Amino acid sequence: MQYEFKVYQMQIENHLFWVAESCALKGCVGQGDTTNDAIRELADNEKEWLKTARQYDIPIPPVTVKKERQFSGKISLRISPFVHETAYNHSQELGISLNQYLNDAIVSYNTQCQTTYNREPAPTSQPDQTSATLIDLPKHRFTKSLIPSSDPKKM
Repeated sequence: MQYEFKVYQMQIENHLFWVAESCALKGCVGQGDTTNDAIRELADNEKEWLKTARQYDIPIPPVTVKKERQFSGKISLRISPFVHETAYNHSQELGISLNQYLNDAIVSYNTQCQTTYNREPAPTSQPDQTSATLIDLPKHRFTKSLIPSSDPKKM
């Protein structure tokens, strides 16, 4: 197959089966009693979809290939002068660099977001590299201003 696809289980009435669905070719799916059956049928249907598209001059989407993202660990961030000064002062009180203070704050916030949204921690290529003193930021600051609300009226 040329195109990315997703596989999921589906139930209609008492019938449980697997579906393989193309992410790029609209309406191109396969189904079967096993994931392999569904993928095999999708592969056949993808060939037919492309053949039919060529025959009727239907636009064929380009094949996309996902590439591994590389993160350097370097970001550029603009913040208000007041927030900058406050963060600097707190980092000095803790005896750590401003860079480490900001790193710890982001780690703390990410952890709170993962807990709030019941997500598994994102896989990392290296263990956490935080300072010995992790900043324990008050929860009320995050829940009121930074964590998006699920209530559309509060957005």
